[in-house]
Amino acid sequence: MIADDLILKLPKVSLSSKDLLPESSGLYYVLDSSNMVWYIGQAKNLYKRWQGKAHHRFYQLEVQKKRAYTIYYELVPTSQLDVLEKNRIDQYHPHLNSSPVKTKKVRPTETLLRETLSAIADFAFIVGVELPSPNHEPLTSCTLPPKKNIVGLIGIHICIDTSTFQEIFQPTSVEEQAALCKAPFVSRKTYANKWDTIHFLENRLCVNGYVVTVNFWERLYRQTKLDDLREYTLTTLATSPIRALTPASLLNVQNSLDSETSLRFDLKRLVPYESDLIQLHFNEPVDCELYKANLQQISADYKAGRRGCGSRSSQSQPISSDSEVKSIEELLIKQEIDINKYAQSGISHGWSHGERIKLYIRPFGFDFSQNQLMYGLVYGRLEDRWVRGASSNFEKVYLLSSVDTKAWLLVEEYLQDFAKPALPLSNREGFVEKLYISPRKFIVPARVNIRLESLNYSAWIPIGFSPSYPTFEEVKAEICRRFNRSSLPELKLGFKKETIGK
Repeated sequence: MIADDLILKLPKVSLSSKDLLPESSGLYYVLDSSNMVWYIGQAKNLYKRWQGKAHHRFYQLEVQKKRAYTIYYELVPTSQLDVLEKNRIDQYHPHLNSSPVKTKKVRPTETLLRETLSAIADFAFIVGVELPSPNHEPLTSCTLPPKKNIVGLIGIHICIDTSTFQEIFQPTSVEEQAALCKAPFVSRKTYANKWDTIHFLENRLCVNGYVVTVNFWERLYRQTKLDDLREYTLTTLATSPIRALTPASLLNVQNSLDSETSLRFDLKRLVPYESDLIQLHFNEPVDCELYKANLQQISADYKAGRRGCGSRSSQSQPISSDSEVKSIEELLIKQEIDINKYAQSGISHGWSHGERIKLYIRPFGFDFSQNQLMYGLVYGRLEDRWVRGASSNFEKVYLLSSVDTKAWLLVEEYLQDFAKPALPLSNREGFVEKLYISPRKFIVPARVNIRLESLNYSAWIPIGFSPSYPTFEEVKAEICRRFNRSSLPELKLGFKKETIGK
């Protein structure tokens, strides 16, 4: 039933801002954007009732991404809650009050681990086991503080062998390689826990009282002589087959380390992995071949052009046979834009190049100049030296992102105040690849989507603030104004605000 003035004149907060509810007793009314009443309930403390995801209907509301919900609330004495709630439900007949409560199916974390191991076992191996120590934080190659729930747990360290990985997949682009590295660790909402991405090439999972960390061997140890010392034995982890360094091999590697080895990941703290440490509690069936085949399919899709930059435009057909422009490349030429403008520009941060270009942006939700607490170090230039240090050492810090090169070239003229190519930095300038504002939360930058329907082409481009346009709404309005005056044909825009990711 549609709400009337009795509800619509009450105070309200959006579902996403439910933490603003008062700590008072009362009734609450959940309405969508069309003022349809979805749910009516009572609470002795409205704030606590909606704290986190505790509300038994929150999941049903959250999964409906196309609806925007608002919580109206009416302050009522505790003694009147039962009677007034019943009257309001009888009056408005809310949809969810008469429907069963749907719960999210939760699968055990041990199953997620086994699925991941099935995907990577052919090109990964267990290096060793880290015993808990009160004098050391758990090993990681990054500077992020550890999560409290992993301190004191036994760590199992796995490394991916890049040379074997390359032999199996033979990736033809850095984009394909990045997708293959990311796929086994993607978030899946139905699991009790998920892989934490510490770094693009480093992931960590807490499972059954252990901490499993997966990294790239070549990223931690660049000494090629160590490769010849590695010998393996076939073992199991959570009953999944995987290789592990033999005790003698691990000892030989440890004795061969030199001073250039990363001090943040001390291999000498590891002991051999000699038996399966993770015992299963649920032992769900896992289709091992399915997860291996998924990686092979991703690789095949990139090689066939069905994924990656330009995949949409390469498969599309022009709307009419006499269309003057048939591809994004032809449009760039028509606009007299040099396709190779940044080919030799020194944009080399990270793994993207060629089909993608790196960009610097200034996030809306973080002010580096105010020395806000930031987790992780900044890469940059100090006194003509390339260093890594605290953000307070730099006068200006950027968030590094990437985008389809052709898309950026097409709209650079209009977006240059809100993003800029990652050219060599000046003194006291730096960048971060991921802006963590807590050990687990990071900023996902705002984006603008450019869409050319006649070419079936679209791309998302990250944007940030500029001194003249400090807020997202001001940036959005200015970008729309600029594109309205542009010569780009049939271009449509879409925007996404800056968010917090986990």
